[in-house]
Amino acid sequence: MAVALEELYREIEPKFYVRLRTKSCFHKIIEWTHIVEDFEFIELLHGNELIFNTGINYHSDEWLMEYITLLNNAGAGGLVIALHNGVKMPQEIIDYCDQIKFPLFEAAWETPYMIIMRLFAEILLKNEQRETNLITAFRNAISHPDNPALYQDVLEKEGFGKNGTYTIIVLSCNSYWDGQENWKLKEIEQKLHYARRQYAVYEEKGRLVILAAGQKMDFLRHKFGMLCEEDPNVYVGIGTKIRQLKDIHRSYESAMTAYRLTRTAIASNILFYDELGVYKVISNLKRPETGDEFVTEVLGNLMAYDRKNNTDYMSILQAFFENECSVIHTAQAIYCHKNTLTYKINKIRELLNCDIMSNENRTRIMLALYFIKMRKQ
Repeated sequence: MAVALEELYREIEPKFYVRLRTKSCFHKIIEWTHIVEDFEFIELLHGNELIFNTGINYHSDEWLMEYITLLNNAGAGGLVIALHNGVKMPQEIIDYCDQIKFPLFEAAWETPYMIIMRLFAEILLKNEQRETNLITAFRNAISHPDNPALYQDVLEKEGFGKNGTYTIIVLSCNSYWDGQENWKLKEIEQKLHYARRQYAVYEEKGRLVILAAGQKMDFLRHKFGMLCEEDPNVYVGIGTKIRQLKDIHRSYESAMTAYRLTRTAIASNILFYDELGVYKVISNLKRPETGDEFVTEVLGNLMAYDRKNNTDYMSILQAFFENECSVIHTAQAIYCHKNTLTYKINKIRELLNCDIMSNENRTRIMLALYFIKMRKQ
């Protein structure tokens, strides 16, 4: 249940004397409203509340400055404060609120707070119901794609047309989980809620599942790429673009594939499914155990020898293929003498009982190494 503060303000601006004094609403998302007169009640706030104050205790600018500071520290989404007739809001207070990006509203002494708060409550509750319906429809589009009655009408009503362009994004940032909540994930979700006409989003198992409507891949690359560049603890998988609501599940599946690879095989915290190359093929096997069987078939003898003799032939083989099967480059990469490496490569050939440089065997080994990378957690 959350509504952009700008939307709430638009509802009352023509009807009541409540004026925004800061430069903007600073993209604040409001989840509820409260009347808070004294400092002692501020610590009870949960965050993202729009606070109303009658102005009874406003006896000095120092008091108001401290009051606003405490509200901001508690995560409040803004303040509406009533002023006696003839009293003006100090410019110093306005400048301070602009500086900390805290929305400040000035109300007339006789402003009917109860009426406004009741109106806001109706909007918030109605929005909560819409949000619930939208998320349910979004989930149904993923889990029940063959039953459009479960999702099509709701998605279309909320601006997601039957034949638009859609992309699913899966995002996580588990490093910020403190045992009770993930403040970073919540912050990202709120920003996406603010752009609700472009996105639908819900949380699932510590991940955000995001439906982006009408967004070009270059835009998504920039938007989520910047997020991942700024914070290496954010991981993002971006699915393939689809053009019909009934195919949303396909974009979700491909986004999950890309997301999982950010955590396993590929050293990047943002991946696009359409750019995964061979991983697109091997990640979509109907029987996941096929990969394990293939690895055992191709590299089983070498892996068993390493386990039994405490050798590192598997890591040498991987380094060899990562360096284009060049003895010189591999020796440099793993700090090994060229002659020693040549001996070890020959030992690997012996254990695998094949010419590892032939086209067929090279392809088999590379695919097996890809499977191993995908299995790493």
